[in-house]
Parts: sequence; structure tokens; C-alpha cells
Amino acid sequence: MELKGDRRGLRLLAKGYPDEAALLEDLERTLARQRGFLGQSPLELEVLDRALTPSLLAGAAEVFERFPELDLVSVGRGGLRRPTAVAAAPASGPLLIRTPLRSGQVIEHAGDVVILGDVNPGARVVAGGDLFVLGRLRGQALVGQPDHEDRSIYAVAFEPSQVRIATVWAVPAAAEPVRGPERADLEDGAIVVGPWASAPGSLPSDRPRRVRSRIRAASPD
Repeated sequence: MELKGDRRGLRLLAKGYPDEAALLEDLERTLARQRGFLGQSPLELEVLDRALTPSLLAGAAEVFERFPELDLVSVGRGGLRRPTAVAAAPASGPLLIRTPLRSGQVIEHAGDVVILGDVNPGARVVAGGDLFVLGRLRGQALVGQPDHEDRSIYAVAFEPSQVRIATVWAVPAAAEPVRGPERADLEDGAIVVGPWASAPGSLPSDRPRRVRSRIRAASPD
């Protein structure tokens, strides 16, 4: 496994492994050998010739758990201009993302997801738990996957292209001005958006909640 540094930061380049197990074993050996040099630098894992399967993402996260001083910020496919998936926590705990998500990035996590930054148009977040966006939510947000109806979406600026809670889809009916932190919940089969009163720095609000238009059909992907 090759370690490369450039203006993008430090990247681990993985290529030529017969299977995922061999890749993950070499990843662990590389981190053990280079941990003194790496310090606390954020790292990207770039896979050059293999699909980014859920088992590979979970395995990479488990390897990095054994090196708590190192920070895996993304796992990407080689040859793409942007990462296509990010893994930074085990499936059993919350996932914290410290950077904004750009178009083309996809986050998939079985628990809660917290994003310290914007989710830009073209980005997609899929969570089994709740989603907290401490920034502008402008991409796709799917929570409570596959069928947990009691999950919610929270955003400092709620401007998504699409949202889904459990099996219910919703799309904004029209462009609306940002009115401060908001949350989306599933109520009586509809996705309802209202104030996120407990958001950091927010003030209580008695503004009425509003219902987004909803789509009950299958995913439009």
C-alpha cells in the first residue's frame, strides 16, 4: 500500500489485492508501520481497482478503530475526482463527519450521523438513525433506513433536494426562504418540517409546522 501526500493531504493508495481481506490486512500493517510518521493527520483511503462495498467500508473503519490517534476522513474510488463514500465510525455508534460534503459524495451509516458542515447539492446521506447537519442541508437525506419511522432530520438550514424517513419520500414544493434551524419528522404518513428549537444557538419558535409534498413510490434512483 502506497502512502502519498499532495495538496489534497495524505492518501493511502490500495491496488492489486486479490480480495478485501488482503487489502485490509495490508492497511493495518501500513498504519502500524507508519503511525509515528502520520501523527494525527487526516487520511483518505483511495481504492484503485475494487468496488467500494459495505463490507470494505466497515472493515476499513474497524482497522482505524485500532489506531485511535489516526483519522480516516474518506474512502474513495481511484480515478474519480471526488470520494464516493465515507466511513469513519463503527456501525454501532454515531458517525461524525468534520468536513462539508461535496457533490458526488455518499455517506451510509447504520446509526446516527452528525455532519459539521454543509451537505451540498448532489451529495447524499443515508442513515439508520437520525441525521444532524450543523450547516446547510441541500442534498439528499434518507434517515430511519430501512423502516424506522421514529427517526428525524435536523439542519441549521433546511434546503434539501429530497428527504426520506423510513419509506416515505418528500421533495420541496418550491424554493422557500431559510427560516432558521428546522427538523423533519414523520407524522401520520407525511413528512412534517418545523422549527428545531433545541438547535445550538437557536431561539424558541411558535411558527406553525408545514407539510412537504410527499412521494410514496419507490426510490427515484
